Formats: sequence, C-alpha cells, structure tokens
Amino acid sequence: MGSLAGKSPANTYKSLLKVADETNGVSDTISQIEDGEGTASSLSVTRSQLHVKGLADSTGTLQVKKSGGASILKVDTSNSAVLVGSSLVNATTQLLTFNAYRLVPTGAGTHMFVAFGGAEYGNNVIPEVANGSGTDPNVSKDAGSTTDDLLMCIFNVPYNMTIDACKAMVSTDQDTDCTINVHLMSFDIVNTGSSDDGNLTNGTVLADGQATNVDRNVIKSVDMTIQSSSVTSGKVIACLVENETNTDDITIQVQVKYHIA
Repeated sequence: MGSLAGKSPANTYKSLLKVADETNGVSDTISQIEDGEGTASSLSVTRSQLHVKGLADSTGTLQVKKSGGASILKVDTSNSAVLVGSSLVNATTQLLTFNAYRLVPTGAGTHMFVAFGGAEYGNNVIPEVANGSGTDPNVSKDAGSTTDDLLMCIFNVPYNMTIDACKAMVSTDQDTDCTINVHLMSFDIVNTGSSDDGNLTNGTVLADGQATNVDRNVIKSVDMTIQSSSVTSGKVIACLVENETNTDDITIQVQVKYHIA
C-alpha cells in the first residue's frame, strides 16, 4: 500500500476520492464518487444510502470476498442475479420434488404423471394418471373424471423461474432390467370458469433423461438434460415417468433445482 505522507496534493490528487457535488458534499441527494480529476466510480452516496452502479453491466459488479480472495457474495448485473455462498449459487435458488412409490404403469411405454412433493401417490393410494405413449409425453391432457388425481401431480408456477438442474433416482419392483425415461414438462392450465378448468395444454419439455438396466436391486441416478429452462408465471410444472420395457412398478424421486428469474 502506498502512502501520501510527505507528498503534495498537486502530485496526489488523482488518487483522492470525492463526491461529484463539490458544493454541498455528502447530502441527502445522491452524488457519485469520483477521483480527484473527476473520473467517475461505480459508487454513489447520500447521508443515508450507498449505491453501486457499474458504468457497464458485469458478472461481478459488487463482490464480498474472504481474506484469501474467494468471493462469497457476488452481484451479477449482466444476468440480474445475486450469487451467495462458497459455491456462489443464485440467492433465490429453491428445490421442487416429485416422487412416487410403486407407481403402476397402465402399459409398457406409457408416460405416467409423478406426484408433486410428498403426496401419497402410487401403490394404489391415488389412481395413476397416464399421458401418452410417444417419444415424449402428450402436450395436452384432459384428465376427465381423474382430474382430482392429476391435481396431486402439478406445481403452480407463481413467478417467472429458470430451471438450473434436474436429477432423478429410480428403481422398480422386479428383477427384470428395464429402461426408464423421465420428463419434466410445463403446461398451460385452463382456468376460465368452465367445465374445462384443469385441462393442460401447450406442453413443453423442460428436461429429460433415461436410465437403463433398472430393477429392484439398484437405484439408478439420472442427471437430466435441460431442454428449455425458462418457465413463466401462471404455468404448471409436471414430471412424468415411462417404463419402456414392461409394466413393472416404478419407485422414483425427482429433484428440480431452480431460481426465481
């Protein structure tokens, strides 16, 4: 660190800091901090406030660091994100979970809804709800008289969100090796005060993945591939699982990491 001792202001003024309002100094009006020759900094102050505003957006506009230099808080104005902790995760990061115990597929290759949260779904507690047998689940669903069961399988999105990661763990109840496909999807949900309320439309695959050689002797982990990360408020999110091989019961847990956009 340098010292100003014994040096004249004429030689050191460039390294001195001042507020832009040279008449009133620090007051109740915001004033940017500059160096001695008027070069603006990212800081502005009043008597009661401190503002940080970079001259250009950056992934590290504001940072708090440990003594060793590692950041533990970072404000990323380029991506409108606040990152915290030693892992610098988004401060609004949250988790969704879907799970089912011994879910019974209605047919080999049929996509089945998985319950949201801790709902007692599968093992004949709540009737399973199917949604197509194509490569991906159907992009719409009219559950008819089982709409009340479908309710246990959807998460209402209350604000715009971004999917960061999605991981599934699966097993089955028999010794036969199975191929299990998992899809995370978003849908629009009808809410018009009509008899169609609860119908799902405009389905989009958010993430998908596959586990092979799944049987009751193993738990297979699937790091699902993000296909579409943005979900707008007002939509619903659902998870579906498919036993491609047969109708052996499926036990599954799915964890979705997301942050508020």
